[in-house]
Amino acid sequence: MSQTTNAELSEADVAALRGRLENLASSVMNGDTTLKIELGISDAELEAMYAVAHNQYMNKRYADAQAAFALLLLFDPLQYKYLLGQASCLQMAGHHEAAAVCYLTAAAAGPKEPAPYLHMAECLLKMKDHEGTGAALHKVVELAGALEEYGAYRRQAEAMLENLT
Repeated sequence: MSQTTNAELSEADVAALRGRLENLASSVMNGDTTLKIELGISDAELEAMYAVAHNQYMNKRYADAQAAFALLLLFDPLQYKYLLGQASCLQMAGHHEAAAVCYLTAAAAGPKEPAPYLHMAECLLKMKDHEGTGAALHKVVELAGALEEYGAYRRQAEAMLENLT
């Protein structure tokens, strides 16, 4: 960029910067890159940030944890554990609709396991969306199947389904 004598950006500099930011945003939105890659942030740095966010959550500092998870998601938007963390913070803050969307995104981005669907069902129930709650709970039962590691999720979902009807 060219410099001006009063340290202000020229219109050409602003236009060039805007173009670079638009290209970056487009690449991120298309899934071609992430801010983590573009900024050269290491996995170790993100893991340290995650540890802070998780610690804030465990200490019931949900607003701080939510801000930390939001930052992590800017760097790596489809990271399963960041999505779950953000969704959990939103749920704890009573933002059930936003939390349900985050849980659904986590379910799509992560492994095929019942946890996000169960928590999404909790949010949908708070929103009095009984049809959505039922669908999410049926998905929990389906994903849990007969796997003992998911038995607690299945039992909770079945109990919630029983109370839903």
